[in-house]
Amino acid sequence: MKRFVFFGLLGIFSFLSVSSQTDQAFPALGEQDLPGAKFSPARTFNGESLYGYIDGGADLYLEYGFTGVMVTELTRLKGKYKIEIYKMNNPESAYGIFSVSRFRCRTRPAIADYTCQNKYQLQICSGSYYISVINESGTGADSAAAIMIGKKIVEKLSEPSADLSPFFPGIPVETVRNESYMVKGRLGVINGAPDTEKYLKGLEGYTALILNTPVKILISIRFNDKRTLEKFGASHNWEIEKISELSHKMRDGETVRKLNENHVLIEIPSAK
Repeated sequence: MKRFVFFGLLGIFSFLSVSSQTDQAFPALGEQDLPGAKFSPARTFNGESLYGYIDGGADLYLEYGFTGVMVTELTRLKGKYKIEIYKMNNPESAYGIFSVSRFRCRTRPAIADYTCQNKYQLQICSGSYYISVINESGTGADSAAAIMIGKKIVEKLSEPSADLSPFFPGIPVETVRNESYMVKGRLGVINGAPDTEKYLKGLEGYTALILNTPVKILISIRFNDKRTLEKFGASHNWEIEKISELSHKMRDGETVRKLNENHVLIEIPSAK
């Protein structure tokens, strides 16, 4: 009997330890950050438990590389806000989920490198975190309060955000920042850039940044290793070993060039 009690207590302490470690991974807000605010108890989800929170969308987060999410609701003055802080595996994963989730950006508040705000939601990507602040009313006051909440969260973060500059040399950073989609698998492609699915279908072991311009679609793909790049080339009947830093025109009208040993940039005319 004592043995069962011991293991039961051990399990409880292990759970509390994991829960504590999970909470410590998040830049949580308190009344010292927002005087007068009333907070609901924070809820955290990680791994498979994410299905209990966003059943239909959990696979997308897991595809990008997901550590956990902390959900908090608060009221302040007359406003009600829901804060979701997703901890992703790295800054690129955080930008990826931000890029395919941002919706009808009316403004981009200068509180982080990557932001998007509409009447009801403020979305932020900072370091390895994707942050969503949702308000109920959509008023100007609530939008301003959401920016204040987002700023308080970002101030607690120190990790640099994803650097997108290597993906599209020569293209203005603001264009890439505001209009590109980063994908790592099928669900990211479907949610962000379905028109490029035929180029990335069945592909694994890569990170791609996709940018639509008025005249062409750009797909910048960094492969995990040379073997994956060669497999990709073979699936399109491209002789990868002949591709260099100069643009090579392919039989279907695309142009392809290498950015480095495991990284290619594909340009597809928009008419295709």
